[in-house]
Amino acid sequence: MIQKIAFLSTFMAGLALAVHSMLHGVERWRRKRSDRPSAVFNPPTVAALAVGVGASGYLLTTRTRLGILAVIALSAIIGIVALSGMIVLMAKWALRTPATPQLTAEEDTNGQIAVVVRTITPDSGGEIEYFAWDKKHVLPAEAIDSTVIPEGTEVVIDSIENGIARVELWSIVESRL
Repeated sequence: MIQKIAFLSTFMAGLALAVHSMLHGVERWRRKRSDRPSAVFNPPTVAALAVGVGASGYLLTTRTRLGILAVIALSAIIGIVALSGMIVLMAKWALRTPATPQLTAEEDTNGQIAVVVRTITPDSGGEIEYFAWDKKHVLPAEAIDSTVIPEGTEVVIDSIENGIARVELWSIVESRL
C-alpha cells in the first residue's frame, strides 16, 4: 500500500511540475553563470524523471508480482530513459540556438519610428536610423509619397521592400491617429 502511494505521489508531482513548466516556461530557470537554461537540469527533465518513475512504479506494483527491489530497479531504468529522452528533446529542439542569427522580421519593423540621417529625395532616396531589440539599425529609405524629407525628421517605417524602407512622416501618421 505504501509503495502504491509513494509511486502515485511521485507521478502526480511530476505531472504538476510538467504543467507548471508548460504554463510558465523554462526561461525563468536559468543557471547563475549562463544566459540559457540548462538542457540537463530543468523542470521538464525533472518532471519526465518523476512521471517515468511514478507511472512505471505504480503499474509494476499494482499489475505484477515483482518484489519491491525489482520494481524500484525497473522504474528507475524507465525514469532514466524518460529523463534521457527529455534531455535530448530539450537540447535538440526546445533550447537550441538558431544556426544563423535571426534577421529582423519585416512585420516587426513595420510601424517602427525612425529618424532620417540622410535627406530623402524623390530621385536619390536617403537613409534612416532606428533602435530596436537593443541595437541601432540603419536602412536606405525612400518616401511613400515622393516628397523631400530633411535630415533629423521623424518618420514611420511603412514597409521594407528589397532592403529599402518605405517611410512616411510621423506628423502625418500621428494626425491620422
